[in-house]
Amino acid sequence: MAAQVDPQKCTKCGGVVQPLCVEVCPDEAIRVQEDRIVVTEFLCEDCNECGFVCPDRAIKIPLDKVTF
Repeated sequence: MAAQVDPQKCTKCGGVVQPLCVEVCPDEAIRVQEDRIVVTEFLCEDCNECGFVCPDRAIKIPLDKVTF
């Protein structure tokens, strides 16, 4: 199960160039598309780095779905 972004909470916070979640993702599974944050499920490794840096607390990984 990939990280899930709550669009109601997400403000696309400013990192240096991209939102913080996009910058920190080691798997390049997160991107901005059509002015929203999108997670590519098959690339996401459930590391939750994006969730740790999200100041809006808009990113969650359902723990009951984690496969590692």
